[in-house]
Amino acid sequence: MTRDEKYYKAYMEHKTISRRGLFRALANGSTRNSPIMASDDSLAAKLDCQEVSRTIPRPPKAVDELLYQQICNACGDCVKACPEQVIAIEDELARLVLDYGYCSQCGECSQVCPTGALHGQDNDTGLIPQFSDGCQNALFSDCHLCQEACPKQAISIKSYSLPELDKEACDGCGRCKQGCPFSAISMALSMQ
Repeated sequence: MTRDEKYYKAYMEHKTISRRGLFRALANGSTRNSPIMASDDSLAAKLDCQEVSRTIPRPPKAVDELLYQQICNACGDCVKACPEQVIAIEDELARLVLDYGYCSQCGECSQVCPTGALHGQDNDTGLIPQFSDGCQNALFSDCHLCQEACPKQAISIKSYSLPELDKEACDGCGRCKQGCPFSAISMALSMQ
């Protein structure tokens, strides 16, 4: 057994679950086959590497990518619990959709997750804002709405230029995107 397998086995064995969560998981059961049983070698190759980059934007507190893909059973409890309605089930995984809203980092999704897929340590969603040439500050030097909307103060603005992002401070909540009335911000997966 490799180090990663030992870590995941220990993580799953020592995770506590509420009585309600246990019965919900037993009632729902698994809704898909485990990718470990796949006959192709692509998953085995991924398991040999130390870190896999995110393939979809995940809700905050999601566990590492490979473990997330294996234990998220697309039950939809996180979708129902999200007060901002920014979580959707696509391709049998819960994903964050910040097209018309932002993540308030309230933690409701992780509290109702019966499988532990949203019981990680990191609040980062894996998304970062991308500023387009339609930014009013770059054109007219008088707009600071995205900077004011950012709760982490991760955006700095200089006159007649695109906003600059502190990637370490940004948690990918999407408030800057919602704060921009000019649609000059899009959210993209971080390459970290």
